[in-house]
Amino acid sequence: MNIEVKKSQYEYDVLVCGSGMGGISAAVAAAQDGLKVGIIEYFGEPGGIPVSGRLGSISGYSRLGEVAVTGFARKFANELLDRKLAHEQGGGSNINLTPPALCGFIFELLDAYKIDFHSYTQLIGCKKDNGKITHAIVANKSGVTAIPAKMFIDATGDGDLAVMADCPFEKGRKSDGKVQSSTLVFVMGGIDLSRLPAYLDVRKVWKSVERPVPIDHSVFQFVPHGEGTNEVAVNMTHVINCDCTVPEDLTRIRKEAVKQAEYLVYEFFRKEIPGCEKAWISHYAPQIGCRETRRILGDYYLTEDDVKSYRHFDDEVAQGIWAIDIHTPDGIHRGCGHKIEKPYGIPYRCITPQGVNNMYIAGRPISVDHIAHSSSRINATCMALGEAAGCACKAAIAAGSTRNVDIKELQKKIKAMEYTRF
Repeated sequence: MNIEVKKSQYEYDVLVCGSGMGGISAAVAAAQDGLKVGIIEYFGEPGGIPVSGRLGSISGYSRLGEVAVTGFARKFANELLDRKLAHEQGGGSNINLTPPALCGFIFELLDAYKIDFHSYTQLIGCKKDNGKITHAIVANKSGVTAIPAKMFIDATGDGDLAVMADCPFEKGRKSDGKVQSSTLVFVMGGIDLSRLPAYLDVRKVWKSVERPVPIDHSVFQFVPHGEGTNEVAVNMTHVINCDCTVPEDLTRIRKEAVKQAEYLVYEFFRKEIPGCEKAWISHYAPQIGCRETRRILGDYYLTEDDVKSYRHFDDEVAQGIWAIDIHTPDGIHRGCGHKIEKPYGIPYRCITPQGVNNMYIAGRPISVDHIAHSSSRINATCMALGEAAGCACKAAIAAGSTRNVDIKELQKKIKAMEYTRF
Protein backbone atom coordinates (compact mmCIF):
# COMPACT_ATOMS: atom_id res chain seq x y z
CA MET A 1 0.00 0.00 0.00
CA ASN A 2 1.34 3.41 -0.96
CA ILE A 3 0.92 6.07 1.72
CA GLU A 4 0.61 9.62 0.48
CA VAL A 5 2.49 12.27 2.45
CA LYS A 6 0.27 15.32 2.23
CA LYS A 7 1.36 18.94 2.36
CA SER A 8 0.38 20.54 5.63
CA GLN A 9 -1.90 23.55 5.88
CA TYR A 10 0.36 24.71 8.72
CA GLU A 11 3.78 26.32 8.58
CA TYR A 12 5.74 27.46 11.62
CA ASP A 13 8.73 29.43 12.71
CA VAL A 14 9.14 26.83 15.46
CA LEU A 15 7.68 23.35 15.67
CA VAL A 16 7.94 21.66 19.06
CA CYS A 17 7.71 17.88 19.09
CA GLY A 18 6.28 16.83 22.45
CA SER A 19 4.34 18.77 25.07
CA GLY A 20 6.00 17.70 28.30
CA MET A 21 7.14 20.46 30.61
CA GLY A 22 10.29 21.09 28.55
CA GLY A 23 8.25 21.38 25.36
CA ILE A 24 5.68 23.70 26.92
CA SER A 25 8.43 25.99 28.25
CA ALA A 26 10.12 26.07 24.85
CA ALA A 27 6.89 26.81 23.01
CA VAL A 28 5.81 29.63 25.33
CA ALA A 29 9.27 31.24 25.30
CA ALA A 30 9.38 31.20 21.49
CA ALA A 31 5.83 32.53 21.24
CA GLN A 32 6.58 35.29 23.75
CA ASP A 33 9.41 36.25 21.40
CA GLY A 34 6.91 36.80 18.61
CA LEU A 35 7.41 33.55 16.69
CA LYS A 36 4.66 31.39 15.23
CA VAL A 37 4.73 28.13 17.16
CA GLY A 38 3.10 24.73 16.84
CA ILE A 39 3.26 21.64 19.05
CA ILE A 40 2.65 18.02 18.08
CA GLU A 41 1.71 15.59 20.84
CA TYR A 42 1.17 11.82 20.79
CA PHE A 43 -1.21 11.87 23.76
CA GLY A 44 -4.45 13.81 24.08
CA GLU A 45 -3.35 16.29 26.73
CA PRO A 46 -0.28 18.47 27.31
CA GLY A 47 1.98 18.28 30.34
CA GLY A 48 3.94 15.05 29.92
CA ILE A 49 4.63 12.95 33.01
CA PRO A 50 3.06 15.36 35.55
CA VAL A 51 -0.22 15.05 33.59
CA SER A 52 -0.34 11.93 31.38
CA GLY A 53 2.01 10.13 33.76
CA ARG A 54 -0.31 11.18 36.66
CA LEU A 55 2.68 12.17 38.78
CA GLY A 56 1.05 15.48 39.73
CA SER A 57 4.37 17.03 40.72
CA ILE A 58 7.07 19.29 39.28
CA SER A 59 10.34 18.86 41.17
CA GLY A 60 13.88 20.20 41.21
CA TYR A 61 13.55 23.96 41.72
CA SER A 62 15.87 24.09 44.73
CA ARG A 63 17.45 22.18 47.60
CA LEU A 64 17.70 23.39 51.19
CA GLY A 65 17.41 27.02 50.13
CA GLU A 66 19.85 26.77 47.20
CA VAL A 67 17.82 27.82 44.16
CA ALA A 68 18.70 26.38 40.76
CA VAL A 69 15.66 27.05 38.57
CA THR A 70 13.99 30.43 38.17
CA GLY A 71 12.62 32.13 35.01
CA PHE A 72 9.57 30.68 33.28
CA ALA A 73 9.48 27.57 35.48
CA ARG A 74 9.28 29.67 38.65
CA LYS A 75 6.65 32.04 37.21
CA PHE A 76 4.66 29.00 36.10
CA ALA A 77 4.79 27.55 39.63
CA ASN A 78 3.94 30.86 41.28
CA GLU A 79 0.88 31.33 39.07
CA LEU A 80 -0.41 27.88 40.02
CA LEU A 81 0.26 28.59 43.71
CA ASP A 82 -1.48 31.97 43.52
CA ARG A 83 -4.53 30.33 41.99
CA LYS A 84 -4.46 27.70 44.75
CA LEU A 85 -4.12 24.97 42.12
CA ALA A 86 -0.89 23.69 43.68
CA HIS A 87 0.99 23.61 46.95
CA GLU A 88 4.71 23.65 47.68
CA GLN A 89 6.72 20.92 49.35
CA GLY A 90 10.33 20.61 50.42
CA GLY A 91 10.73 24.31 51.11
CA GLY A 92 9.98 25.18 47.50
CA SER A 93 11.85 22.27 45.94
CA ASN A 94 8.70 21.06 44.22
CA ILE A 95 5.03 21.78 43.70
CA ASN A 96 2.22 19.21 43.86
CA LEU A 97 -1.06 19.56 42.03
CA THR A 98 -3.78 17.56 40.34
CA PRO A 99 -3.03 16.51 36.74
CA PRO A 100 -6.38 17.92 35.48
CA ALA A 101 -5.61 21.32 37.01
CA LEU A 102 -2.18 21.36 35.36
CA CYS A 103 -3.62 20.26 32.03
CA GLY A 104 -6.28 22.98 32.13
CA PHE A 105 -3.73 25.65 32.99
CA ILE A 106 -1.45 24.59 30.13
CA PHE A 107 -4.33 24.69 27.65
CA GLU A 108 -5.06 28.22 28.87
CA LEU A 109 -1.42 29.18 28.27
CA LEU A 110 -1.40 27.69 24.78
CA ASP A 111 -4.51 29.68 23.87
CA ALA A 112 -3.12 32.88 25.38
CA TYR A 113 0.06 32.55 23.30
CA LYS A 114 -1.81 31.41 20.16
CA ILE A 115 0.21 28.20 20.01
CA ASP A 116 -1.31 25.52 17.76
CA PHE A 117 -1.66 22.25 19.66
CA HIS A 118 -1.91 19.12 17.53
CA SER A 119 -2.97 16.31 19.89
CA TYR A 120 -3.20 12.61 18.99
CA THR A 121 -0.50 13.28 16.42
CA GLN A 122 2.57 11.06 16.19
CA LEU A 123 5.96 12.04 14.85
CA ILE A 124 7.04 9.33 12.37
CA GLY A 125 9.88 10.92 10.40
CA CYS A 126 11.43 14.07 9.00
CA LYS A 127 12.83 15.61 5.85
CA LYS A 128 16.34 16.99 5.99
CA ASP A 129 18.37 19.05 3.56
CA ASN A 130 21.90 20.43 3.83
CA GLY A 131 22.21 19.94 7.57
CA LYS A 132 18.76 21.26 8.40
CA ILE A 133 15.38 19.67 9.03
CA THR A 134 12.80 21.07 6.65
CA HIS A 135 9.69 19.11 7.65
CA ALA A 136 8.42 16.90 10.43
CA ILE A 137 6.42 13.94 9.13
CA VAL A 138 3.42 13.21 11.34
CA ALA A 139 0.50 10.80 11.34
CA ASN A 140 -2.99 11.24 12.74
CA LYS A 141 -6.61 10.63 11.75
CA SER A 142 -6.14 12.90 8.72
CA GLY A 143 -3.34 10.73 7.36
CA VAL A 144 0.36 11.40 6.95
CA THR A 145 1.43 15.03 6.70
CA ALA A 146 4.69 16.95 6.28
CA ILE A 147 4.78 20.08 8.50
CA PRO A 148 7.41 22.68 7.54
CA ALA A 149 9.22 24.91 10.04
CA LYS A 150 12.33 27.05 10.29
CA MET A 151 13.34 25.67 13.70
CA PHE A 152 12.55 22.40 15.45
CA ILE A 153 12.65 21.53 19.13
CA ASP A 154 12.82 17.87 20.12
CA ALA A 155 10.89 17.61 23.38
CA THR A 156 9.81 14.00 22.85
CA GLY A 157 11.72 12.82 25.91
CA ASP A 158 13.29 10.03 23.87
CA GLY A 159 15.08 12.15 21.25
CA ASP A 160 12.81 10.76 18.52
CA LEU A 161 13.19 13.65 16.08
CA ALA A 162 16.96 13.79 16.61
CA VAL A 163 17.29 10.07 15.83
CA MET A 164 15.09 10.43 12.75
CA ALA A 165 17.45 13.21 11.65
CA ASP A 166 20.44 10.82 12.07
CA CYS A 167 21.92 12.55 15.11
CA PRO A 168 24.28 10.33 17.13
CA PHE A 169 23.17 9.18 20.56
CA GLU A 170 23.95 6.98 23.54
CA LYS A 171 21.63 4.81 25.54
CA GLY A 172 21.95 3.53 29.10
CA ARG A 173 25.04 2.86 31.17
CA LYS A 174 28.39 2.27 29.51
CA SER A 175 28.85 -1.29 30.82
CA ASP A 176 25.86 -2.84 29.06
CA GLY A 177 23.56 -0.12 27.66
CA LYS A 178 20.80 -0.81 30.17
CA VAL A 179 18.60 2.14 31.12
CA GLN A 180 16.95 3.07 34.40
CA SER A 181 13.82 1.23 35.52
CA SER A 182 10.37 2.48 34.55
CA THR A 183 7.31 3.16 36.66
CA LEU A 184 3.56 3.21 36.10
CA VAL A 185 1.91 5.61 38.53
CA PHE A 186 -1.58 4.70 39.77
CA VAL A 187 -4.12 6.59 41.87
CA MET A 188 -5.90 5.10 44.88
CA GLY A 189 -9.16 6.45 46.29
CA GLY A 190 -11.39 5.48 49.20
CA ILE A 191 -8.79 6.28 51.88
CA ASP A 192 -9.67 7.42 55.40
CA LEU A 193 -7.14 10.23 55.77
CA SER A 194 -7.86 10.65 59.48
CA ARG A 195 -6.36 7.21 60.08
CA LEU A 196 -3.62 7.17 57.45
CA PRO A 197 -0.16 7.11 59.11
CA ALA A 198 2.52 9.63 58.29
CA TYR A 199 4.55 9.11 55.13
CA LEU A 200 7.64 7.89 56.96
CA ASP A 201 5.60 5.48 59.07
CA VAL A 202 4.19 3.88 55.91
CA ARG A 203 7.72 3.60 54.59
CA LYS A 204 8.82 1.77 57.77
CA VAL A 205 6.03 -0.77 57.34
CA TRP A 206 6.99 -1.35 53.70
CA LYS A 207 10.63 -1.87 54.64
CA SER A 208 9.83 -4.15 57.59
CA VAL A 209 9.79 -7.25 55.37
CA GLU A 210 11.26 -8.17 52.01
CA ARG A 211 8.94 -7.28 49.14
CA PRO A 212 8.86 -8.68 45.58
CA VAL A 213 8.62 -5.20 44.06
CA PRO A 214 12.15 -3.90 43.25
CA ILE A 215 11.93 -0.76 45.39
CA ASP A 216 12.77 -0.58 49.09
CA HIS A 217 10.76 2.48 50.07
CA SER A 218 7.21 3.73 49.68
CA VAL A 219 6.58 6.71 47.41
CA PHE A 220 3.12 8.21 47.51
CA GLN A 221 1.63 11.67 47.69
CA PHE A 222 -1.76 13.13 48.40
CA VAL A 223 -3.72 14.29 45.39
CA PRO A 224 -4.38 17.90 46.46
CA HIS A 225 -8.10 18.33 45.85
CA GLY A 226 -8.49 20.08 49.20
CA GLU A 227 -8.97 19.13 52.83
CA GLY A 228 -11.45 16.38 52.02
CA THR A 229 -9.35 14.54 49.47
CA ASN A 230 -9.10 10.80 49.86
CA GLU A 231 -6.81 10.01 46.95
CA VAL A 232 -3.09 9.32 46.77
CA ALA A 233 -0.87 8.97 43.70
CA VAL A 234 1.39 5.95 44.15
CA ASN A 235 4.82 5.88 42.52
CA MET A 236 5.99 2.45 43.68
CA THR A 237 5.94 0.13 40.66
CA HIS A 238 9.39 -0.50 39.19
CA VAL A 239 9.97 -2.56 36.08
CA ILE A 240 13.63 -3.35 35.47
CA ASN A 241 15.70 -4.40 32.46
CA CYS A 242 13.46 -2.60 29.96
CA ASP A 243 13.76 0.00 27.20
CA CYS A 244 10.95 2.44 26.41
CA THR A 245 12.09 2.74 22.77
CA VAL A 246 11.31 -0.95 22.21
CA PRO A 247 7.57 -1.60 21.60
CA GLU A 248 7.67 -5.06 23.16
CA ASP A 249 9.28 -3.61 26.29
CA LEU A 250 6.62 -0.90 26.54
CA THR A 251 3.96 -3.60 26.56
CA ARG A 252 5.91 -5.60 29.16
CA ILE A 253 6.37 -2.54 31.37
CA ARG A 254 2.64 -1.86 31.48
CA LYS A 255 1.72 -5.51 32.07
CA GLU A 256 4.27 -6.03 34.82
CA ALA A 257 3.54 -2.68 36.46
CA VAL A 258 -0.20 -3.40 36.58
CA LYS A 259 0.54 -6.77 38.19
CA GLN A 260 2.82 -5.12 40.76
CA ALA A 261 0.16 -2.51 41.50
CA GLU A 262 -2.84 -4.85 41.68
CA TYR A 263 -1.37 -7.80 43.55
CA LEU A 264 1.48 -6.30 45.58
CA VAL A 265 1.45 -2.55 46.21
CA TYR A 266 -2.33 -2.11 46.40
CA GLU A 267 -2.68 -5.16 48.62
CA PHE A 268 0.07 -3.79 50.87
CA PHE A 269 -1.93 -0.62 51.46
CA ARG A 270 -5.24 -2.43 51.97
CA LYS A 271 -3.92 -5.09 54.35
CA GLU A 272 -1.15 -3.30 56.26
CA ILE A 273 -1.90 0.44 56.34
CA PRO A 274 -4.69 1.84 58.56
CA GLY A 275 -7.26 3.88 56.67
CA CYS A 276 -6.73 1.97 53.41
CA GLU A 277 -8.89 -1.09 54.15
CA LYS A 278 -11.58 0.06 51.70
CA ALA A 279 -9.29 1.72 49.18
CA TRP A 280 -9.54 1.03 45.47
CA ILE A 281 -7.42 1.74 42.43
CA SER A 282 -9.04 4.67 40.69
CA HIS A 283 -6.93 4.56 37.51
CA TYR A 284 -3.54 3.98 35.96
CA ALA A 285 -1.56 6.65 34.17
CA PRO A 286 -1.95 6.63 30.36
CA GLN A 287 1.78 7.31 30.02
CA ILE A 288 4.54 5.10 31.38
CA GLY A 289 7.03 6.85 33.66
CA CYS A 290 10.14 6.34 31.57
CA ARG A 291 13.27 7.75 33.21
CA GLU A 292 15.90 7.16 30.56
CA THR A 293 16.20 6.15 26.94
CA ARG A 294 18.43 7.90 24.42
CA ARG A 295 20.78 10.75 25.21
CA ILE A 296 21.47 12.81 22.09
CA LEU A 297 25.14 13.72 21.65
CA GLY A 298 25.68 17.45 21.32
CA ASP A 299 28.58 19.88 21.18
CA TYR A 300 29.33 19.28 24.86
CA TYR A 301 28.91 16.13 26.95
CA LEU A 302 27.99 16.88 30.57
CA THR A 303 29.61 14.36 32.91
CA GLU A 304 29.16 12.93 36.38
CA ASP A 305 32.20 14.94 37.48
CA ASP A 306 30.66 18.17 36.13
CA VAL A 307 27.55 17.59 38.23
CA LYS A 308 29.26 16.42 41.41
CA SER A 309 31.82 19.26 41.31
CA TYR A 310 29.07 21.88 40.69
CA ARG A 311 30.83 23.05 37.53
CA HIS A 312 29.71 26.19 35.76
CA PHE A 313 30.30 27.18 32.14
CA ASP A 314 30.70 30.34 30.10
CA ASP A 315 27.82 29.24 27.87
CA GLU A 316 25.48 27.75 30.47
CA VAL A 317 21.78 28.36 29.89
CA ALA A 318 20.24 26.31 32.72
CA GLN A 319 21.04 24.84 36.10
CA GLY A 320 20.27 21.63 37.95
CA ILE A 321 20.28 20.63 41.61
CA TRP A 322 18.51 17.26 41.78
CA ALA A 323 20.36 14.35 43.35
CA ILE A 324 22.15 11.58 41.47
CA ASP A 325 19.04 9.43 41.32
CA ILE A 326 19.64 6.24 39.36
CA HIS A 327 16.79 3.75 39.45
CA THR A 328 18.90 0.70 38.75
CA PRO A 329 18.09 -1.30 35.61
CA ASP A 330 18.51 -4.72 37.21
CA GLY A 331 18.10 -4.57 40.98
CA ILE A 332 16.31 -2.89 43.87
CA HIS A 333 16.05 0.90 43.85
CA ARG A 334 17.27 2.11 47.24
CA GLY A 335 16.86 5.86 46.79
CA CYS A 336 19.21 8.66 45.74
CA GLY A 337 22.87 7.68 45.68
CA HIS A 338 24.47 11.13 45.96
CA LYS A 339 22.99 14.42 47.11
CA ILE A 340 23.67 17.54 45.04
CA GLU A 341 24.02 20.43 47.46
CA LYS A 342 24.57 23.36 45.09
CA PRO A 343 23.46 24.23 41.54
CA TYR A 344 25.56 23.06 38.61
CA GLY A 345 25.50 24.58 35.13
CA ILE A 346 24.27 23.05 31.87
CA PRO A 347 25.91 24.48 28.74
CA TYR A 348 24.10 25.65 25.61
CA ARG A 349 26.22 23.08 23.78
CA CYS A 350 24.30 20.28 25.52
CA ILE A 351 21.08 21.21 23.67
CA THR A 352 22.63 21.53 20.18
CA PRO A 353 22.68 18.01 18.70
CA GLN A 354 25.45 17.00 16.36
CA GLY A 355 24.54 16.80 12.68
CA VAL A 356 21.68 19.35 12.59
CA ASN A 357 21.85 23.15 12.56
CA ASN A 358 18.21 24.05 13.22
CA MET A 359 17.14 21.90 16.14
CA TYR A 360 17.38 22.05 19.91
CA ILE A 361 16.88 19.30 22.48
CA ALA A 362 14.57 20.28 25.33
CA GLY A 363 14.14 17.96 28.29
CA ARG A 364 15.78 14.77 29.47
CA PRO A 365 17.65 13.47 26.35
CA ILE A 366 20.24 16.27 26.31
CA SER A 367 23.95 15.52 25.84
CA VAL A 368 24.96 14.04 29.22
CA ASP A 369 26.37 10.79 30.52
CA HIS A 370 24.29 8.14 32.29
CA ILE A 371 25.14 9.42 35.79
CA ALA A 372 24.65 13.12 35.07
CA HIS A 373 21.38 12.32 33.30
CA SER A 374 19.92 10.89 36.52
CA SER A 375 20.04 14.42 37.92
CA SER A 376 19.35 16.60 34.86
CA ARG A 377 16.24 14.62 33.82
CA ILE A 378 14.05 16.19 36.54
CA ASN A 379 11.11 18.34 35.41
CA ALA A 380 12.12 21.78 36.70
CA THR A 381 15.50 21.45 34.98
CA CYS A 382 13.75 20.29 31.81
CA MET A 383 11.63 23.45 31.96
CA ALA A 384 14.75 25.62 32.23
CA LEU A 385 16.28 23.82 29.24
CA GLY A 386 13.08 24.28 27.26
CA GLU A 387 12.99 27.98 28.07
CA ALA A 388 16.58 28.35 26.86
CA ALA A 389 15.77 26.59 23.59
CA GLY A 390 12.67 28.71 23.00
CA CYS A 391 14.53 31.93 23.78
CA ALA A 392 17.30 31.01 21.32
CA CYS A 393 15.09 30.27 18.31
CA LYS A 394 14.73 33.79 16.90
CA ALA A 395 18.49 34.37 16.97
CA ALA A 396 19.18 30.95 15.45
CA ILE A 397 16.76 31.64 12.60
CA ALA A 398 18.35 35.03 11.93
CA ALA A 399 21.88 33.62 12.10
CA GLY A 400 21.11 30.60 9.96
CA SER A 401 22.33 28.07 12.53
CA THR A 402 22.10 27.23 16.21
CA ARG A 403 25.89 27.39 16.23
CA ASN A 404 25.98 31.05 15.21
CA VAL A 405 23.94 32.33 18.17
CA ASP A 406 25.56 34.98 20.38
CA ILE A 407 25.55 33.15 23.71
CA LYS A 408 26.14 36.22 25.88
CA GLU A 409 23.13 37.93 24.34
CA LEU A 410 21.08 34.76 24.79
CA GLN A 411 22.00 34.57 28.46
CA LYS A 412 20.93 38.19 28.96
CA LYS A 413 17.69 37.46 27.13
CA ILE A 414 16.85 34.44 29.30
CA LYS A 415 17.43 36.43 32.49
CA ALA A 416 15.36 39.39 31.26
CA MET A 417 12.53 37.38 29.73
CA GLU A 418 9.09 38.54 30.79
CA TYR A 419 5.97 36.47 30.17
CA THR A 420 3.13 38.88 29.74
CA ARG A 421 0.12 36.67 29.01
CA PHE A 422 -0.31 35.00 32.40
